[in-house]
Amino acid sequence: MAPTLNRFQGSVAVLICGVAFSFGPLTLRALHEADEWQYLSHRSFFAAAVSLVIIVVAGRNPVRAVRDAGLRQVLAGFLLASMFTLFVVALSRVSAAFVLLMQSTSPFYAALLGRVFLGEPVSRDTLWAILAAGIGVVVMVGGNVGVGDPVGIVLSIALSIALGGYAVLIRSAPARDPGVPTLIGGTVAAVVAGLVAASGPGLGAPAYDLWMAFIAGGLLIGFFTPIWNYVHRFVPPADVSLLLISEVVMAPLWVWIWQEEEPTTGTLVGGAIALGAVLWLTIRAARSGQHELPDRMGRVRGLHVGSVPGFRHYRGPDDQVG
Repeated sequence: MAPTLNRFQGSVAVLICGVAFSFGPLTLRALHEADEWQYLSHRSFFAAAVSLVIIVVAGRNPVRAVRDAGLRQVLAGFLLASMFTLFVVALSRVSAAFVLLMQSTSPFYAALLGRVFLGEPVSRDTLWAILAAGIGVVVMVGGNVGVGDPVGIVLSIALSIALGGYAVLIRSAPARDPGVPTLIGGTVAAVVAGLVAASGPGLGAPAYDLWMAFIAGGLLIGFFTPIWNYVHRFVPPADVSLLLISEVVMAPLWVWIWQEEEPTTGTLVGGAIALGAVLWLTIRAARSGQHELPDRMGRVRGLHVGSVPGFRHYRGPDDQVG
């Protein structure tokens, strides 16, 4: 029987994944020579490579894993690749603060899409936490949103919608390897970014920059994204997107510690509000008597064990699950 998580355990796992993802901007800031497209290409390649290794170590044939994944997981992979690319292009046209502000709206889209396509209700606790976290992010960015061109604004909004839609798409996918979307997304993003980089400075990068790309893509994305995908089975889409705000809250802290870029008071206060909101929601999930999701949501929809580091092997679509 495949191991299962209750809602509280799944929430904690999302928080951990968000904290892991938050180290990504630090690696970008640490680059010596590579530009954003070179970095994106190498990061995506390493993400796909590590996902491939994990699938093989889990005892699965990667080709069969992709073939058996189903249309929704394949689409999720392409959506993940688009999010990688949208983030880079949006940052080149609007301020990072504006992209951050738009990303904080993804729980609203996840809640709406989850309600429409999955019929999943959004709890009152989740709504309050979404509101509080949104206020926290507004305080974080303050008046630093700036003005960007219309294309950058549209891309930033599209990124937030894609993030919410990804949570719903993964949760509704059939029970297959959760490493497949990362493998597909990393491969597609690596090819697209590689073509852009090849038309400019080329793909060559210093060894140190490649190491940073490996940390961001191989260790952070390649290792933790399959876990994040798997957790979608046990946590509603709105909660997943909300808990992932831990990524945008913790990122400025790491830049402050290692790059000595001192954050403003608003960044610290707003980050504390947003992080407090997601921690409150996690504690509420722990104290409530409704740890388990309804059987229809927790078992039929979402993902079962596959290429998830630390979990037992996935043997096939006909296996019984717990």
